[in-house]
Amino acid sequence: MSLVINTKRVIKAVSFVIILIFTSYAINVESYSQSTFLKTSVNADLPLDFNATYAFNHISTQLDFGFRVPGTTDHVNCSEWIGNQVSSSVDEVIRHNFTIQKESQPSYNCQNILGKLNTDKKNIVILASHWDSRNVAEKDYVNQSLPIPGANDGASSVGVLLEMARVLNLYKEFLDCEVWFLFLDAEDQGSSGGMYGLEGWDWAEGAKEFAENIDDFYSSTEEIECFILLDMVGGFDLEFVQESRNDANLQEAIFSIGQLLGYSVAFPDDPKEMSITDDHVAFDEIGIPVIDLIIDFVASNWTYHHTHSDDLSNIDIESLKITGQAIEAFIKTYYAEGDNLEWNGGAFSNTFLILSVSVFVIVAVFTVNFLITKRKKS
Repeated sequence: MSLVINTKRVIKAVSFVIILIFTSYAINVESYSQSTFLKTSVNADLPLDFNATYAFNHISTQLDFGFRVPGTTDHVNCSEWIGNQVSSSVDEVIRHNFTIQKESQPSYNCQNILGKLNTDKKNIVILASHWDSRNVAEKDYVNQSLPIPGANDGASSVGVLLEMARVLNLYKEFLDCEVWFLFLDAEDQGSSGGMYGLEGWDWAEGAKEFAENIDDFYSSTEEIECFILLDMVGGFDLEFVQESRNDANLQEAIFSIGQLLGYSVAFPDDPKEMSITDDHVAFDEIGIPVIDLIIDFVASNWTYHHTHSDDLSNIDIESLKITGQAIEAFIKTYYAEGDNLEWNGGAFSNTFLILSVSVFVIVAVFTVNFLITKRKKS
């Protein structure tokens, strides 16, 4: 039995493989550039430092200010405190002032607060929460016209973001992204159950104002990669839903990391699907991949939405830990310097390996062919 090597056919076959590889690589690059998040393990090189007790204390402080309703002194004082708190953990703080006036109603001064970490980086990740509290308790049985504490609905996610700013500041030199901590005002005053929080207001007014003026807050050389909204993340029996506007790849990444951390109840394989008007909508409408990490506040075990019982006694420190660790792990897994940074790193590495092998085969074929030809001539 003899082996006959057809050099031309081998070269053609290998060349075809190389073409397929480059075509596949081009497709991978395009898909990854469209915000594809793929990981099978959490970055173990950087530990998780999120402190749920610190986040809980931030919630308590917000409630101590009182009701964070636009137009009140409590609202102004809390705004000042949030800005001062985040300033100790970021490179820059911007206060986005705007006013809202509906028909014959008074004009209200409102303020979004933006803290920027790693301002020398080009890829921007936005972590967001609303910080105002609702002016009425339409779901309660008593005192429906009075404001609610808003411990979970507003204060919980603010607490998580303030603690997240502290944690990520510790690792800023290892992160190849700019992180925005965005505290949005005027989210919770829309109409529900026949009652407005503030007469004539819509939901997520602050998010709309910020999204409409977003070009004022970053340069044309920077790119916003995703918008991660936290809302009602501190209640008992935490279980996030799948909001209809969630970017599928972004949700898969965060939920997978939550599950890898052991939090499969909070990040279920088959989350309940809901359509919710929230702060993320305005950012989705301008083309930014978004996710709304929010619970089913209609039919879940946490039944205190828009009631006076949304207070500190109904906050679960474990839920704060779950949320904070999942987001911290997401940032450190996808945006740490090195191999974990590149979403297309795996695809490129595999391509380079196969390409190297292909080149080696071509060289080997030429060498064998040369030796056989030389032997025949001799």
